[in-house]
Amino acid sequence: MSKIDIIEMHQKMTKHMFAAFTHTDVRYLALALCGEAGELANFVKKQWRDGKDYSVEIKDEIADIRVYLELLAKCFGIEGDKLDEQVQQKLQKVVERFKHRM
Repeated sequence: MSKIDIIEMHQKMTKHMFAAFTHTDVRYLALALCGEAGELANFVKKQWRDGKDYSVEIKDEIADIRVYLELLAKCFGIEGDKLDEQVQQKLQKVVERFKHRM
């Protein structure tokens, strides 16, 4: 099974719903990412507070976050494998900074 191109799929599926800039404007994408993270936090809060299962909604919000994160990463030239490499580099920095605690 081949990897789905999230960016291409998002653009095809939503081009009739959103203005063209929404795929490339870092301000819009950063705010949208924060909005989706807020929705995720709200469902986690409700699940914790009320004891109700919001797993379906939480999974949907995580997917929304990933889409906006991938679109934002593309704006900075680190989409796909480049993003994975950036994460690896960041994790190595974190390990170096906190290795004295291990």
